[in-house]
Amino acid sequence: MTRGLSVAAILALCLSLAAGTALADRHGARDRDDDDHERVWETRKRGAILPLETILGGVLKSYPGEVIEIEFDDDDGLLIYEIKVLTRRGIVLEMDVDARNGRILDLEEDD
Repeated sequence: MTRGLSVAAILALCLSLAAGTALADRHGARDRDDDDHERVWETRKRGAILPLETILGGVLKSYPGEVIEIEFDDDDGLLIYEIKVLTRRGIVLEMDVDARNGRILDLEEDD
């Protein structure tokens, strides 16, 4: 009986540690997202990057479909939007777009 209780106690401890780690990771991701939003907003206000609507207009004109994911990244000083588009043919395209001028820097099909 005590062995069963010990196993249950260990399992409960492991589950609570896993839940705490997951919550900490989720909170950390939220902080990073908030930082990204603020960074994009400040950069846009300075006029250093194009509005997202302009970027997406150019992307969807060249690759019609539905935008399914957007991330903003600073790649060694190069500000880029990482955009995923689900095309009308059902293919997911991943592209890096220069946030300053809207030029597509890299394009590949998602595996």
